[in-house]
Amino acid sequence: MKKNYILFLLAAFIGFSAQAQVINSGINPMPVKNLIHKTGNPSAMTTDTLRPPSFGSPVMCDTAPVYYTLDSKAPNDTGYAFGNNVYGETMCAEKYYATGTVSEVLVWYGYKTGTTGSTSVKLYSIDATTKGPSATVLGTSAVVTTASVTLTPYTTYTFSASVSVTGSFAAAVVFPTTAGDTVAVVSTKLGCSTADSLSYEDFPTFGGWLNTKAAFGVNLDLYILPVGTLTLTTGVKNEYSTSGLSLLGAYPNPANEFTNIKYRVDAPATVSAVVFDLTGRVLFSSSENLSEGTHELKVPLKNLSAGNYYYTIRTDKGTLTSKFSVAK
Repeated sequence: MKKNYILFLLAAFIGFSAQAQVINSGINPMPVKNLIHKTGNPSAMTTDTLRPPSFGSPVMCDTAPVYYTLDSKAPNDTGYAFGNNVYGETMCAEKYYATGTVSEVLVWYGYKTGTTGSTSVKLYSIDATTKGPSATVLGTSAVVTTASVTLTPYTTYTFSASVSVTGSFAAAVVFPTTAGDTVAVVSTKLGCSTADSLSYEDFPTFGGWLNTKAAFGVNLDLYILPVGTLTLTTGVKNEYSTSGLSLLGAYPNPANEFTNIKYRVDAPATVSAVVFDLTGRVLFSSSENLSEGTHELKVPLKNLSAGNYYYTIRTDKGTLTSKFSVAK
């Protein structure tokens, strides 16, 4: 009876209040750069960026990302779903079915306050009974303070060594506990998910991990994207094809003075591109109306330090993200 009452309270508050606060997310518009259309030969992609299977679905679940308040009339009193709130939520997680190694995790936040709190990502094995995160932590990322959390496009969490995963795992965001510090993870719109809910929230007061659909009566997926060398098993898509948009890689990779990002659109579209570093700082951006076919974007790298960088390609039907390296 107590558990049902708790779930009723959660469902009543999250409702999710269809009037809940929404972030217009998309990448912030930036000046148009030079798009070069030609044919080249990208090297094979050596890393995968996993996405929930709802991304790129016919209802375009990943083109209207949002974050929700638990009470649209008093968000500062109740907090945020998939973030800090009065119910004491400490983590949220997205489950994936894959085997291999994870080197980084990208998280899209819609909101943050404070500067001194600590956030991180933990990878969990899956409990055979509950189907959610187990008590076994496979790996913990380096800490990112709330001051360093970026809202556009992603905050990057790195591991000191790649973490091995087998069959299935959950990538969980750990929220700050410092008073006054708050984060909120972006999700798909309500109802966008697979039949098997992949999103979870940790409520220690209510017994630990709760499946989002069981807790709130509604399904969705979270923008928590593992990056690594992974073989998909079931239930997820890799990052390289979605709703008429395909990534074909970057070359040269590693690069020095420039790299060409190659992709294909199956119909005329407005294509936006953003290149960003590990801190989420946007380094290059472009937007152009393109015809159906294969295109390339030449990105200048002369002033960048050696290291790993990410790029996101977006149309009105989906978003894809991958990375390349700069060598000096």
